[in-house]
Order: sequence, then C-alpha cells, then structure tokens
Amino acid sequence: MHVVLEINKLVLPRVRLFRALAALFVWCGLARQAYSLPSFARQTGQKCVACHVGGFWPQLTPWGRFFKLSGYTAGTTLKDKEGGVHIPVGVFGQAGLTWAAQPNDSNGQSVIDHNGRPEMYQVTGELGTKITNFLGLFYEYQVGNTFPGWKGTTNVADVRAVHFFHLGRHEILVGADTNNNPSVQDVWNSSPDWSYPFYSSPQAVSGPANPMITGLGSQSAGIGGYALVDRRFYFEVSAYRAATGFFRWMSAGISFPHYLSGYNPYWRAYWEKTRGAQSFLVGTFGLRASVYPDSSDPRGSADVFTDYGIDSQYQYLASTHKVTLRGNYIYERRAWDASFSAGNVGTQTGNLRSINVSGTYAYKDNWAFSAGYLLTNGNRDAQLYAVVSPSGDVISSSPKTTGYTLEIDRHITQNVQLMAQYRGFGRLNGLRHNVDGIGRNASDNNTLWLSVFFAF
Repeated sequence: MHVVLEINKLVLPRVRLFRALAALFVWCGLARQAYSLPSFARQTGQKCVACHVGGFWPQLTPWGRFFKLSGYTAGTTLKDKEGGVHIPVGVFGQAGLTWAAQPNDSNGQSVIDHNGRPEMYQVTGELGTKITNFLGLFYEYQVGNTFPGWKGTTNVADVRAVHFFHLGRHEILVGADTNNNPSVQDVWNSSPDWSYPFYSSPQAVSGPANPMITGLGSQSAGIGGYALVDRRFYFEVSAYRAATGFFRWMSAGISFPHYLSGYNPYWRAYWEKTRGAQSFLVGTFGLRASVYPDSSDPRGSADVFTDYGIDSQYQYLASTHKVTLRGNYIYERRAWDASFSAGNVGTQTGNLRSINVSGTYAYKDNWAFSAGYLLTNGNRDAQLYAVVSPSGDVISSSPKTTGYTLEIDRHITQNVQLMAQYRGFGRLNGLRHNVDGIGRNASDNNTLWLSVFFAF
C-alpha cells in the first residue's frame, strides 16, 4: 500500500521524504567544526559569523555592512608585508530536492521528472579581495542547472574605490562603485536585491509581474558614487546602462531579458542608528529605467519604469539570540511608450505595487528560523496578465499575487548550511482557485525544498 503525506495539497511520498530528512539530520549529528574560510574571511582572519548573522549567508552584521561599504579593504592584501599569502577565491554550491504540488518551473513548463529527485542546482566561483588600501572587488561566476542543461553566467560584480575624510569630529567615507545590478551594492537585507527569501528552488514559481528594479541582475552596468557620514547617514547616486561593450564581463552568459536604453538613474539614501546589540535603518531608494520592448532588437522608443521604494530594518544581535525584522514597499509607475503602440499591452500607463516583509530568529549561531510575506498588485491589463479559458473568455487580468515563505536553517559548520523551505501562495494572477476547472489553483504552485549550501 502506497502511503502519502499531504501538506496543503502538496503530495509527498512519505518514505522518500523521511529518508531525505533522516540523511540530513544524521549529517547534522556527525558534522564537526571546519576551518576552511571563504575569500573575505581568509583576508580578514575572521570567521563567517563576524560579517554574517549567525554565519547564515547573506544576512550582514554591522561589521559586515561596514566592511562592504569600505570597499572590502579591511585585512591584508594578497601578499602582506610579512610575506603571508591568502587565497582570494572561494567556491559556493547548492544541491537539494524539491517537491511541488503541480510541478512546473518558473516558465510554466512541467518538471515532473525532477519532483523529489536530488539535484545539483549551481556551483559558483567567487573572487573577493582587497587590492590596495582604497580598492577592492567582489565577483561571482555561476554555473547553474537550467533544467535541462547547465549554463554559466556572471552573478555578482562589484568593484569599489574608497577614501576616508575627517572634518573636525565628522568621519566621511566617500566611495566610487561599479556593479551589475541596482541595489546589489547595498548592505541591508531590506533592499530589493538582498530581500528575503534569499534563496529559492529553481522549480519554484513567482508572480506574473515584479518591479523592474528587481529584474536587471547581471544585465546592467552601473557607475556611481556614495558617501557615509558619521556611519549614520548614507547617500548614493548611480547610473545604469546595458552591460555590453566594455561592461560585457559583468553580463557574461546573460541573454538580456531586459535591455536598458541609455543611462538610467538610481538613488539610495538612509539613516541608521547602532547602539550596543541593536541597529535600526529607515531608507529610500529608486530607479528610472528605460527598457526596449524587444531585447533582441534594442532600437527605437522604449518603455519607462519609475520605481520608488522605502525600506526599514531592525536588528538585535546578542551572543545567543539574534533577531532581524525587515521590510520594503515599492511603487512602480509604468509608461508603455513603445509596447502600447505595438499592441503588446492593453493600457498606455499603469502601475505595480509590492510589499515584502520578513523576520529571522537565529539561536547560538546554529539554527535560524525565518518567515516572510509578499504581496504584489497593480492595474489590470488583459494583454499582460490574461488567464484565458478554452472558449476565449478572460478569467483574470490581474497581477495580484500573495505568498508566504517559511524556512529553517541549520548551520553545520561555517562552511555548510542546511535549509528546509516551504513556499505557499494565497493568490496567483489574481486567482485563488481555478474557475470551472480552468487554470491552476494558487496552492498548486506551493513547494517544499530541502537543500545543502556550502562555501569553501
């Protein structure tokens, strides 16, 4: 008799699930502390917990945030005065198993053959180092499983030059930065690129629409400057263009889903306060992006997306208990200057709004428990978001999507992290349930993901 376990319509073979969980937790019991460090830990001589909350990537501590803002220049260069040499490269990887209620990938294609099957998702090589006392860089190249097949792409590229000024009692850190994604240079986990969930299964789906500021990773190249005054007030202005020509090293392997036209402004400002184990941020960010409607033919007029965002984060980091609360709100104004005349959208102007709130509790640098909620909504558009019946009737034309993420992480060593993540949807494409058997229930897209993350 075949027994199954149902979790919110997610059907899991009990035997296979229990075997996977047993293997993970046996490993938890047998693992010992390791001392191999990623490149920046080797450079500074500190363990991962110095920069990352409880050692859980990619959440940053106050020291980790300042290390990044100061251009990755703390610690030693490749070869110090005493002749010591550290290795400036590291390797990241992720493997796991995903169970999906109705297994489709992010493009809606069936991946039922991968349901519940162990997979190696990606392997990433990173170069991170202090070059001089005022110059540092961080670069990642990732080889990932695109289901099917493997593909290599640039992931993160961030190069910084910095200098400290002291005017009376005031400290001013001034920096110049070039990177390949608006907000990847940010140091808070409430900004778009670093928002929770930090990782998700390649078989998990997302909503039909997201703000443009979240969709330009590894396709754009930005140059800008920033200033941090008294380690409290931060100001930044940057400009982004398509990562082509000289900047192609920032977009290697990318096919440009969104091709930027000209230079596009990005801004960031915040106020932070740190006192003892507590820190608090309130900030704003934004981007005005002109994007060609056909990335394969980047000519003519472009659509314009203007994003306005606010964010906040609270953090309490004691030796045993660590709590982080974070959230952001993004309003996007959309001007379909090119797509409307081409008949690709139903309205000439529109908007999109998103809310992302989450929290994490970490215990003794060993366990972390996280939860998050996401809401995306905007104007209706039968061209962009249509769910159509076989008879041709439009069932839904709304981008409204609501979802939640629950996650447990186990830090085995400073190099190995285990994760169990459940993602659920309340609405997708405006629908909670299918209509007369047409389409998918929102809960059909729920996924349970078990994964192993390693970094050496």
